[in-house]
Amino acid sequence: MKRYFFFTGILFQLIFLSSGGAISGETQKTIEGLILEDFSNPNEKGLPSGWKPQRENPAPFEAYQIKIKGKEPLLYASGKPNRIFKKMTWNPHEYPFITWKWRMLKVPNDPEKERNATVYVSLGTDLLGIPKLTKYAWSSNKPVGTEESGGMFRPTTIVIRSGEPESGEWVTETINVLEEHQRLHGEVPPDASYGFGIMTTLEAEFGAFTVHK
Repeated sequence: MKRYFFFTGILFQLIFLSSGGAISGETQKTIEGLILEDFSNPNEKGLPSGWKPQRENPAPFEAYQIKIKGKEPLLYASGKPNRIFKKMTWNPHEYPFITWKWRMLKVPNDPEKERNATVYVSLGTDLLGIPKLTKYAWSSNKPVGTEESGGMFRPTTIVIRSGEPESGEWVTETINVLEEHQRLHGEVPPDASYGFGIMTTLEAEFGAFTVHK
């Protein structure tokens, strides 16, 4: 296996920023680290509690739904493009690694049009209070290692997976987000992170997110 424009980026950043403390999530501490999200607490529409969508069309509950497979809850993403995010605070210097699992259910083989599943991580904001975002992507056609520089209103993107998965199996990712933030944004982040989010144009499933040493 081989490891969407400017105004849209502005809108996402402003919505992300405007969430304030109202949806700031609480982490659960474990021996290994902190659980940021395990999708065990859906709201009345089946969406993960505390997450905020970028927009109302497509309807967030049509884009994402918590499902139970076996004994484990997961987040199903239909591939309808709508970003969701959760404002979370953790100390990236104490817990520099983020781990999650995901699997792609369908990856079109189209070299002309990219589709992707992405995880956004923000460890801090700029002087204007705008979150600095790093986006980790599973791309349908861009090679692993591809990087796209962001800016004030766009995230910096790193392709960490590419192409079709092997038999639809779950893949676990572990990223040193502290190291990547320092490398890509050229700064040491503060002791309190800003949050993380998901955006996908691929049909996919996501498991729990944790941070750890």
